[in-house]
Amino acid sequence: MQGYILHTQKVREEDLLIKVLTSNHLYTLYRFYGARHSIIHLGNKIDFYIEKDLREIGKLRDPIHLGFAWEKEMQKRYFWQQFLKLLHTHLKDIGSLESFYFELLEEGSMRLLKENPKRTILALYIKLLSFEGRNNSLQNCLICEKPLSEEVCITRGFVCGHTHCIKGEILSFSHLESLFSLQIELLEDDEVDKLFNVLMLGL
Repeated sequence: MQGYILHTQKVREEDLLIKVLTSNHLYTLYRFYGARHSIIHLGNKIDFYIEKDLREIGKLRDPIHLGFAWEKEMQKRYFWQQFLKLLHTHLKDIGSLESFYFELLEEGSMRLLKENPKRTILALYIKLLSFEGRNNSLQNCLICEKPLSEEVCITRGFVCGHTHCIKGEILSFSHLESLFSLQIELLEDDEVDKLFNVLMLGL
């Protein structure tokens, strides 16, 4: 089967506990001598099989790195790994899950070949919010519930409000409309930086 490594945790001297997201499951697996294997890294896509033992956690066997050309670009790899860290935290108590999350990473790994990493990850996050029913309508302020004005404050979870009601990054209403309609190419680079910083606060 194939999956993306969302988390690694060293146990003992060189063994690892690994979280792998597949098309319908988030597995926690044991990898003997994991630190010796360069392919076991956060963000990597791997092909593998699970050796099951009724008494113990499943063991990760014969992992093969399914690499992407963009992984050689340090900046893209770094931002990708940051997003997967957040996704691990978001999904950490879930075992079985919809194929959406795996397909989202499949899409992201392809888009990173040609696109700016921050813009790609923002687009993935908007799709995640929409799938989970958390997409922002931009109709009313979260705090006072009155209609939003020309300048909007956006904070963790991409929750929006008036600048005098919540603290966060300030963007124009029209540009936030572009964000939530996935027209991220219309955003300025400094706005993308602001939004990415908000995203890094948590999914």
